[in-house]
Amino acid sequence: MNDSSGQGSDLTQPAELQAFGVFFAKHKEEFLRIAVRRLRNLHDADEALMDAGIQMCRKWPRIEAHPNPLALAHTILRTAITDFYRRRVRHTSREVSIPGTSYTAYADTPTVDDILMLRGYDRLDRALDRLRARAPQQAECVRLRYLEDQTFDEIADQLSITKEAAKANIQKGRKNLQALMDLPEPGEGDS
Repeated sequence: MNDSSGQGSDLTQPAELQAFGVFFAKHKEEFLRIAVRRLRNLHDADEALMDAGIQMCRKWPRIEAHPNPLALAHTILRTAITDFYRRRVRHTSREVSIPGTSYTAYADTPTVDDILMLRGYDRLDRALDRLRARAPQQAECVRLRYLEDQTFDEIADQLSITKEAAKANIQKGRKNLQALMDLPEPGEGDS
């Protein structure tokens, strides 16, 4: 079976489509929550999620056969979010100013308030990148717990580790992040 782009589709059975539909519907809110936290905009997150959904549908037999289908779906979602950022940069590089306005031909110009709202994320993003280079599992556990709001059981399941290992990685990761961000140690009476 061929899709409209001329590429062959991995899905040949309606039962597989139905199984994918059930899986996607069950996890859609979780996927959207992850995309919103990463992209910080509901419309962008929805677009990235739909791109990820298309990829998940095309790769459904592989996802279904995977020992941890949800973890593979999360990987596809993270890749779609990264691709969304890359597409945005490519479009931005082709923007053309319209004389006499502060608008560009392809996108809205961010306001000062938009930029100020994001100022606190920069230090955290840099520290998470440095932690990811030093201790990838700690960084992933911290990201899943605090940026994707997952429980210890969900983190353990997604990363194929024990719940105790997830807790330990989060605790160590937080300490390392604190050091990487040059924050003072929390003490008595500090707020």
